[in-house]
Amino acid sequence: MAVSANAQKPLRVLVSEGNSTSAREAVTILGLSGHLIEVCDPSPWCLARFSRFVQKFHRCPGLRDDPDGFLRFVEELLAARHFDVLLPIHEQGFLFARVQERLGNRAGLALPSFVSYRAAHSKAGFSRLLDQLGLPQPVTRIVKSAAPCPPQKLSTAMICYRRARHSD
Repeated sequence: MAVSANAQKPLRVLVSEGNSTSAREAVTILGLSGHLIEVCDPSPWCLARFSRFVQKFHRCPGLRDDPDGFLRFVEELLAARHFDVLLPIHEQGFLFARVQERLGNRAGLALPSFVSYRAAHSKAGFSRLLDQLGLPQPVTRIVKSAAPCPPQKLSTAMICYRRARHSD
């Protein structure tokens, strides 16, 4: 196994989901750097579980179906076993940002505040953030109702996203 020249002591890392290719890539990079990895996921067949770098797999409640159960499971795991880092890969970060104080000092968790996370999480919120920072983005118009837009205001090269408001 290749070990990074920068790794002084292997870190014990809990990856909070293992079914995405992003999680699998994180596991590979951490494993190649010599870190000790455990994964929790509701699926017993999740992709990362079968990596040679995963030392232990923990089957947990699904975040989508049972967010309270998922959080309780992670909290209990952090209390029962020593981890240096809790690594959320996707939407788990949104949950962990909301409850950072509950997780305390049980493991390192590099996340922004929930308010900052929420501002950047939705397409509309992220667009507003880019405007505030003066960063370029495609021409964006945030529509606040389902009423049709007058045809004269539509461009011919337009991409539309219609989503229910959930996080801004």
